[in-house]
Amino acid sequence: MIDTPRTIHQISQRQHNEDRLRRADSWLRRSEAAKDDTERFIFLWIAFNAAYGRETLPSHSDIQRTEREKFRSFLREILERDDDGVLEDALWRTFSGPIRVLLENRYVFDPFWDAVRDRDPTAGKNWKKKFSDSKRSVLRSVEERNVHRVLTVLFTRLYTLRNQIVHGGATFATGWGQDQVRDGSRIMASLVPSILKIMRADIERNPESGVWEPVAFPRVNDDPR
Repeated sequence: MIDTPRTIHQISQRQHNEDRLRRADSWLRRSEAAKDDTERFIFLWIAFNAAYGRETLPSHSDIQRTEREKFRSFLREILERDDDGVLEDALWRTFSGPIRVLLENRYVFDPFWDAVRDRDPTAGKNWKKKFSDSKRSVLRSVEERNVHRVLTVLFTRLYTLRNQIVHGGATFATGWGQDQVRDGSRIMASLVPSILKIMRADIERNPESGVWEPVAFPRVNDDPR
């Protein structure tokens, strides 16, 4: 006889929070043993996804939010709880290196691919201007210390890179594509631990904190895996 699993409403927010952190930490530890940049980037993205992913209940008004909107909202929640500036320090520490390089890489800029796919008759002419405007906007945000704006642009580019890898849009080989994978891996290795540190501190202060919401795949029995 198959046991009836617990429903999401029967699981405490405390357990959701504990499971969220445990899962994210497990993938972060796995990334530390990765054999190459591609493997490391994938494991770090899974750790990040474990942290921000959530089950949107029917009663929530944001049920139609895109994945990008979800992690943008998540980053805002993280920054609001970054009392010690942990994530901000990690961002500025790596900005002049791999972050700046990635932001200048057209291959992780969605409008570039829109032009390649010929989805919009004007895309071919407009992507370069959008790319230039985006870089200027980021530099202005850096000057204004607008951390959320910089992180939003950065993770949007990283999400494009994630899609290229996970959906088989790049070849696993040296050469084309390795620069952005290398930079993406280094950026994630710097930012993800800081994100989890902030989340952990918030949950330790308030184990029942509902700001992180239920996980998408809740633990339905006593097995912590």
